[in-house]
Amino acid sequence: MDHGFFNFFGEITRQSWALDTLIVQMFRTNTAKIVPLLACIVWLLFERRRQGKSIEFFILLLIGSFLAMTVSRIMQNFSAYRPRPLHNSNIEYQLPFGIEISALEGWSSFPSDTSALAFAIASGIFLASKRLGVVAFLWTIIIVAFPRAYAGLHYPSDLTGGALIGLLCTTGVAPLILHAITQKVKGINDKWMPLLWTLVFLYLFQMGTMFDDIRRYGSFLKEIIGV
Repeated sequence: MDHGFFNFFGEITRQSWALDTLIVQMFRTNTAKIVPLLACIVWLLFERRRQGKSIEFFILLLIGSFLAMTVSRIMQNFSAYRPRPLHNSNIEYQLPFGIEISALEGWSSFPSDTSALAFAIASGIFLASKRLGVVAFLWTIIIVAFPRAYAGLHYPSDLTGGALIGLLCTTGVAPLILHAITQKVKGINDKWMPLLWTLVFLYLFQMGTMFDDIRRYGSFLKEIIGV
């Protein structure tokens, strides 16, 4: 699958500066990748509350996305190093315009934490609205995942692995965690709600920026402790 992808798209890259630049900018611009998905979440949240429906999907999405990012980052940082396609001499692929060979040098390729987060979010949206969820999945595949493979930053298998992590965390693990929490916590005092929603806003903001600041500090800490 990986070699087939690069063999096919290797005939397309560097044929059009405009096309290459457009696709490269898709993965570089967080507002183009994640923010539209967050907008869907906010719309669903208020629409379901207006209709008097449960917003459990939102809680599952928050838990699932956090788990997906955590699991994918742990796997990337502590599993066997896998060079990215643009650093792999065994992959004959003509990089598109706008990509430097030094991009993300030293970062392991598997799995894609971006894919894991985006698919975790899309899964949560699907739980609330099947139609909007399908759109969210298509957006994630076309706008979030594909450009990263086209740019040589990930193998399709990296993105598939990240997608499976995201799906499993939101639809499989998150419900179990939520059930365990609700068994012990019967309700939240209203006085804590302003703080709770403030933390939710900050978390959504970090998702919108792909946790860039946190990941930079994490990489810095990793270098300090020599892990």
